[in-house]
Amino acid sequence: MRLLLAGDTHGNLGHVRRILGAAADRGIEHVFQLGDFGYWEHEHSGVRFLDSVHRAARDHGVTVYFLDGNHDKSGLIHERYGDRPDAEGFLQVRGRIRYAPRGHTWTWDGVRFLAFGGARSVDKDERLKEEARRHQKAARKEGHRIAAGRPPAEVRDFAGTLWFPEEEATDDDVRRIVAAASAAGGTADASGTADASGTADASGIDVLLTHDKPRATRPGTDRKDLAICHPNQVRVQRLIDALHPRLAAHGHLHYRYTATLTGPLATTRVEGLAADPGASWGLPGYKAPDSWLEVDTATL
Repeated sequence: MRLLLAGDTHGNLGHVRRILGAAADRGIEHVFQLGDFGYWEHEHSGVRFLDSVHRAARDHGVTVYFLDGNHDKSGLIHERYGDRPDAEGFLQVRGRIRYAPRGHTWTWDGVRFLAFGGARSVDKDERLKEEARRHQKAARKEGHRIAAGRPPAEVRDFAGTLWFPEEEATDDDVRRIVAAASAAGGTADASGTADASGTADASGIDVLLTHDKPRATRPGTDRKDLAICHPNQVRVQRLIDALHPRLAAHGHLHYRYTATLTGPLATTRVEGLAADPGASWGLPGYKAPDSWLEVDTATL
């Protein structure tokens, strides 16, 4: 089985269509997008994006899967579609769009996958300020309406429209995922739980798909090598150290690179993918095909 992994798309419909076209040209029916997809269904523009991606995927004969990035409102996905898992456990957002919750595992062609979304936004403070500014603007506008003798109307609260509190994974997420993988692999202790660090030995995961990077990789350009970003990168690293995947792929940095992490029990190839041109164009050597990667399960 072949699939196409894709980096951040940020709701860029033209770029998503380019990715779907690349998949269709290769005869690939599964595209897996690695977060910051553009899930903003709390906004009209986000609804239009999802509807358009569904139609484009249908026309190309492709199904789009995605995990959550820090700029996807993942809490809303669970609220709206948490009771709609498909046969493989993905949440069905549209007919041709599926979401992989954090810790979701599945098997394609005998290869075991695990999804782990989330990351820290480096622009969190700016997004919160913009939410407050928009609320203040709406309040001023309402004040003018009332002064003009119009009946009062509710002032929109913009909290949670630009920054999402659920953006980062948690240490408990890691412990839960490692415990489940250890139990499934037959390597957990009698209680079926990992140790307190979340780094118990586990087996059975071949491919780890994340939004954030593992802490140990050193890309040539890393604009997110900031102290506030490190805790979530450590969580990804802990999954690699515990689960020993052969391949780990992520987005978030908007930069294409390949690295090898060698541990005491396994070697993991790490592939970082670039993003849509609007986010990646200023980075060294960027080319649109750097934002996708073909993977053949037969060669893993």
